[in-house]
Amino acid sequence: MSSRLKLAGIVLLGSFALAACGGGGGGTATTEPPPTTTEPPAPTAAELALEAREAGEAVAMAGANAMKNAAKYVAMVDARSAKGSSMTASDNAQMVLDAESDLMTAISDAKAARDKAMAAKDGASEDDMASLDSAIEAADAGIKAAEANLRTVQTHVRTINFLGTTARGPAKIAEEVSAAVKAAFASTITRTDDAASAPMGAIMNDGAKIEAMTWAMIAGEDNVMKKRLGTIDTTGALTPGNAEVSVASLEGMTATDVTATTLTDGTIDADGGTTPGSYKGILGAVVCLGGSDGCKVTDGKLGAGWYFSPAAPTTLYDADPANAGMYKVATLYARYGYWLNYADAAATTPNGITLYSAAGATGTNTTIGNLNIGPDENGKEVTARYGGSAVGISVWDKRSGEFTANVNLTAKFGGTAATPAAMLSGYISGFSGHGANPAWRVTLTEAAITTGSFADGATAGGGAGGTWTGTAYGPAPVDHDGAAATANQNQRPEGFFGTFNANFADGMAAGAYATRAD
Repeated sequence: MSSRLKLAGIVLLGSFALAACGGGGGGTATTEPPPTTTEPPAPTAAELALEAREAGEAVAMAGANAMKNAAKYVAMVDARSAKGSSMTASDNAQMVLDAESDLMTAISDAKAARDKAMAAKDGASEDDMASLDSAIEAADAGIKAAEANLRTVQTHVRTINFLGTTARGPAKIAEEVSAAVKAAFASTITRTDDAASAPMGAIMNDGAKIEAMTWAMIAGEDNVMKKRLGTIDTTGALTPGNAEVSVASLEGMTATDVTATTLTDGTIDADGGTTPGSYKGILGAVVCLGGSDGCKVTDGKLGAGWYFSPAAPTTLYDADPANAGMYKVATLYARYGYWLNYADAAATTPNGITLYSAAGATGTNTTIGNLNIGPDENGKEVTARYGGSAVGISVWDKRSGEFTANVNLTAKFGGTAATPAAMLSGYISGFSGHGANPAWRVTLTEAAITTGSFADGATAGGGAGGTWTGTAYGPAPVDHDGAAATANQNQRPEGFFGTFNANFADGMAAGAYATRAD
């Protein structure tokens, strides 16, 4: 090929390239037309009037609610009302400030709606003019009421933000509560096994590791509801009335789960029918709350409409080892808790802490004596481990509040057959709570429990030393040899309960605990 032909080929290719780009040869580029947008129609006078009227109603309600909330929460920022929680006190203080801010926004929105209605009067028809004037008047009335409430709210805001002439605010209030709780630690820490001395609102816990459960825990607390059915006596009989009882659905349950003499295949009860019965071994009333066809039993299963209400809602139950899926009244468990003390009903600053622990069931053996259960036949000590939980009050830096923690104990039953000896030791860890450091660990130094309990154990948490107590609880002693002249023999403890306090480099904690054998 000649050089002229090569050059022509190059030129030809170049012209194709220009055409593809829309250039050369006079080609015309095509472009999409811009999308058309339609402006929404301006609101009508009637719509603006409605908006102003509704804004007036809304701001009036907002003002009433803001005043109510501010008055409520301004009184809930001291240690007593916040139950020692610096976070709760701070949150309550913030609620007062939020009430002011939200109300000011509502007033501003109402004024904007009113002003739009006023502007719409220009050129409005006679009918629209009347409607707008009425709406503007309603909006002004709501705004006026809200502004009056705002002035009251702002007096509460000043209480939150200033103590006398000293600047305050939620963060400072949190520190005040924390300092008050810290002072209570330095005052008096009292230990008691008297539940009757617990004030309303005391923190009380039943069981250990949640093996002992209430009926609601067994049924599933999300499935439990309140109904005004009357009262249920200790036999499970229901007397109709207006009193509230707790109920849970029995739909799908079988005769194995629910026992009641009249609940057999083909049963259809009229609405409101009741019969004493039991739910998984728990005594109570089986109640028909009805439905379109009343309450049916088909193929041994209860239909919709059947409910159960316990005779004793607060009683604790254990799984029944002799009957799978059934429960029996718990007889071996401990109760534990704490509360802050106050000089009188008007005091807002605590003057001490009470720690509570005790056996939780009547007849529980806490006089285990010398724990005559070891050593073994070869004279070697026997070791047993116990686990459970603790609850209490703590201060961490400038924060305070309730904590929960895990408790692990080791009991050593040793000595000789003639002179047995038992020692208990362990640790508390897994602290959780606003006023607790998760890294805290309390060493419970070994203490002798030759009489079944002790009150002089020592704790170590990294700060000044603290103390702990422990009491064994378990079944009654048994006759081990059939000889009337020989004392019954104590059994290994079901668990231990007690109290403790500890100090750390960055805080302090005091609480009570309960454990069961692992």
